[in-house]
Amino acid sequence: MKNECSIVRDLLPLYAEGMLSEDSAAFVKEHLDTCEECRALSAGEEPSAPTDADTEQRTGEAGVLRTLKKKLRKQTWCAIFITAAVVLLVTLMLRLNSIDYLAAISSAEQYTFSDRMALLFKGDYSDQDKAEAVLSNAHIVFEYSEEEIYNDVLAMPRDEAAYAMGALVRYCVPEMDAGKMLTIYHIDLLSAHFSGDSGKMWVKYGYTRYDKTHNLTPCGGTGGAIDHIVLWKLEKYGDGYWRVVEIV
Repeated sequence: MKNECSIVRDLLPLYAEGMLSEDSAAFVKEHLDTCEECRALSAGEEPSAPTDADTEQRTGEAGVLRTLKKKLRKQTWCAIFITAAVVLLVTLMLRLNSIDYLAAISSAEQYTFSDRMALLFKGDYSDQDKAEAVLSNAHIVFEYSEEEIYNDVLAMPRDEAAYAMGALVRYCVPEMDAGKMLTIYHIDLLSAHFSGDSGKMWVKYGYTRYDKTHNLTPCGGTGGAIDHIVLWKLEKYGDGYWRVVEIV
């Protein structure tokens, strides 16, 4: 080691005169036993100059080390890049809806490019929390008629009830079938995007209504479609609640 050699060479005159402590002398002797150059100096010889072969060997070793470092550095960056790409891909896949949903609305001209992109990307978790609050009241419209909602379920003035339900009353049981229908339905949130006072929710729903007065036979005239994919447009009013104002 270069530092150790420098120390030993400074101590050699004292070592030769026997003026070092026992521990220091032992340190110098141990070093001389392993270092040919310092041993030559101690014996009064000039250290041999490195030969061309030695220089070539050291240059070659240095080149190999540089090449190895570059290779390791390249492999490290490749590993980092691949890991980042995999994480990004998995994250993107988790936040994307199936392309089949876009195919299902491909022929619908009423949807804008922005609407279609809102269907493809599910939205973040805060958007989905807002959407779940809207969906928590959506089941009412599938089970009751508009009059039943206004007069019995919400038990509030009609204008306030209409304000609360918004465009969702479109799904209400027809008045002529009020109290006669059993509705089996499902509704799933596909995506949700809220910004400022406006928002969009894509939902997939389906339902079938059964006539209670005729042994629960399916109602062909009023049973809804299966697995409709629709866009709900929302606004946040002054009370802080989101309401569906348009169903596209």
